[in-house]
Amino acid sequence: MQGIVLIGHGSLRSAGGASMIRCAARLRERGLAPWVAPAFLNYSRPTLAETAARLVERGASRIWVQPYFLIAGAYVQQDLPALVRRVAAHHPEIEFTMGETLGDHPALADLALARAQAALGQQAPTRRGLLLMAHGTPLPAANAPLAEIAAAVARRGGFAQHAVAYLDCNTPDIPTGLAELAAAGAAQIVALPYFLHMGRHVAEDLPRLVAQTAAALPQVRIVQAQHLGYDPRLVDALAARIAPGVDKTSFHSHHPHLQTVG
Repeated sequence: MQGIVLIGHGSLRSAGGASMIRCAARLRERGLAPWVAPAFLNYSRPTLAETAARLVERGASRIWVQPYFLIAGAYVQQDLPALVRRVAAHHPEIEFTMGETLGDHPALADLALARAQAALGQQAPTRRGLLLMAHGTPLPAANAPLAEIAAAVARRGGFAQHAVAYLDCNTPDIPTGLAELAAAGAAQIVALPYFLHMGRHVAEDLPRLVAQTAAALPQVRIVQAQHLGYDPRLVDALAARIAPGVDKTSFHSHHPHLQTVG
C-alpha cells in the first residue's frame, strides 16, 4: 500500500501551511494513493517523522515524499534528503521515494499569469513590466525554473519587460529589479510574489519593499499581485509530479544515496 507525504517548508504564521493542506486533501480525492498527508520541514506540525509514523500504522509499505517547493534549492537538495534518511532509518521495512519539485510545470505558469492579470484588473494597456519576486537560493542553477516561468508569463500576458528578483541569496534584489524595469521604460509593473505560502515574507517583507520602491518611483504604477496560494492548478502540477513513479520503488533506508525520481 502506498502513502504520499506532501512536505512543505512550514511557517511561524499559524495559517501558513493551509494551502498545502488543501492540496493534500484534493490529491486524496483524486485517488493517487490510499493515503495523502501533509508534513512540514520547519516550524509547523506535523513533522515528516510524525506523518510517516501515522502512515506506517495505517499499513503503508511504500511512502512517496513529494516536495511542496517551487525549486530545488538548498532545502530540497540538502536538508530534505537528510531528513528522509533519518526518518527512513526508523522504518527499515518501508520503501521511501522522493519526488521532484514543482519546477517549471506549465500549470505554474498558468497560475502565475492568472495572479498577474487579476492584479492588473481593468487598467488600460500601457507599457507593462513583470517582476517575479522569489526567495532565492545559494544554488544558482536551481533558479532556472523561475526564469522559465517569468518568460512564459510575460510572453502570454503581453508584458514588454520581465525580470526575476530575489528577497535573499541572489541578485538583483527586489528594489533593484523594480528600478531596472522602470529604467527600461515600464510605466506599469506587476510585482508577483512567487511564493506558495502566506508566510512572513509574503505578508510583511514583500509589501514593505514594494511600497518603499513605489514611493521612490512615482512615475511608475506598481501593483503587487497575490501570491500563488491555493489553486486547483497547483493540484494538477503536484499530481503530475507524483503520478509517474507512485507505484515504483527507488529507495530503501539502507541505500547510501536518496534517489530523486521524476
